[in-house]
Amino acid sequence: MSGDERPRARESSEFSERRKKADWVIRMAAIMSFVSWAAAFAVWVVLYSAQPEKEHMFSRYFNIEVRDYWNTSLLPLAFTLLVASLCVCVLAFVFNMLRMKRKTDKYRKSIIIIGAITIAGIVLFLVQFGLPW
Repeated sequence: MSGDERPRARESSEFSERRKKADWVIRMAAIMSFVSWAAAFAVWVVLYSAQPEKEHMFSRYFNIEVRDYWNTSLLPLAFTLLVASLCVCVLAFVFNMLRMKRKTDKYRKSIIIIGAITIAGIVLFLVQFGLPW
């Protein structure tokens, strides 16, 4: 066989994906991403419950006393959820990095976004309230 008669390597357009479905690494990254978003949402709910109440027409009319201070008993829970969300996000990013073997593999933008939001939330929390303990 001369150099011209050798079988040619498959072109990239003929590439066939042998992965039929997502393996456990990809599934774990997706699940952890969802858990991280759920924890971030839980932080939002806890902080909404802890913030001072707003006086409105009905509270004035019925002489209902409103809380004008932060409920500090809920702040450690919010901070713990923020840190847990960041830890889960970092684990999800590690699982995502384990699967970066092919050109077609991509980083999940959702993990990067929730990581940035969580880090910003921790910094803002520490600036606003300090350590909650």
